[in-house]
Amino acid sequence: MRFLSKRPALVLLLTLLAADLVTVRAQESSDISVSNSSVPGLQRTTNSRGIKTGGEGAASSITPAATGRNYPASGDLLIGVGDRLHVSVYETPEFDQDARVDPAGTIDVPGVGTVPATNRHPREVAADIQRGFREGGILINPLVTVEITDYISHGVSIEGEVRNPGIYPVIGQRRLSDLLTAGGGPTELSEGTAEIRHASTGAVEHILLSKDAEHSIIVPGDTIVLDRAPLVYIMGNVRRAGGFPLVRSTTLSEGLALAQGFTVSAKDKKAYLFRDQGDGSRTVVEVNLHEILRGRRADMDMKPNDVLFVPNSSLADVAKAAAAALPSLGVAAIYTHP
Repeated sequence: MRFLSKRPALVLLLTLLAADLVTVRAQESSDISVSNSSVPGLQRTTNSRGIKTGGEGAASSITPAATGRNYPASGDLLIGVGDRLHVSVYETPEFDQDARVDPAGTIDVPGVGTVPATNRHPREVAADIQRGFREGGILINPLVTVEITDYISHGVSIEGEVRNPGIYPVIGQRRLSDLLTAGGGPTELSEGTAEIRHASTGAVEHILLSKDAEHSIIVPGDTIVLDRAPLVYIMGNVRRAGGFPLVRSTTLSEGLALAQGFTVSAKDKKAYLFRDQGDGSRTVVEVNLHEILRGRRADMDMKPNDVLFVPNSSLADVAKAAAAALPSLGVAAIYTHP
């Protein structure tokens, strides 16, 4: 391999290369911080609540659903906006460079110009750079390689009831269980189900974590949302009034156990169960908890958004019970199962 250009042209090219490296360093200063994960190959880049969304360097383009981004179902690595590339020219290290893919989806290569990069394999970008060197009369037979050194666009978003929500870069295919481990696992409010939105096909998959997490395959661009369990509320004269996640079948007596039982002033023979009808209205059922707890009447299963109100001995009618119980739901403490 030999140079076709004369010394003045080479000096000009090296000057352009130095200016480009300065630009790359400036772009790198916008990198988001990365913390190590307990799962090899997975790193948490940012919390989903703090994602920057416009005009702020690499961090503005890390969302998996970025417009125009293609995600192969195979998990193949394609270059995306925000990725950092290393360009190497064999036996000509002065032409090596690092470049961040800009919001337009291109990189600038001194002597070649603007090269399209997004949604392409690194080898395709390398072929364009080789052709540019050759057709520009800079190198006779250049051998160029392109490597992705920062996979910022290869993100999987984990949202909902996970301990550490955020965007996690992954390379190729990974199991859902690996991603959940990287995210710290489900919270106590998780229902145990999840919704997976596959960017490559647009399909939405609903799964049971305990059954499917080991077998569900996740690739870059996918979004995982852990569902929150519905709540039931136990209010009034109980020791721990509040909302409780309905993560499993729960009866009235079991709900009272979660609320740590009655206070001394509770009227357990005439409590009220307010049940959501799904249209904004509620029906009310009068229940005798005294008889239920002693096995003299059948227990009842609680349903999502049920409100069990235990009045005190001076409260005698449904209207007063509703006025006392329902307005307090908006400020009710939420408890998890022990």
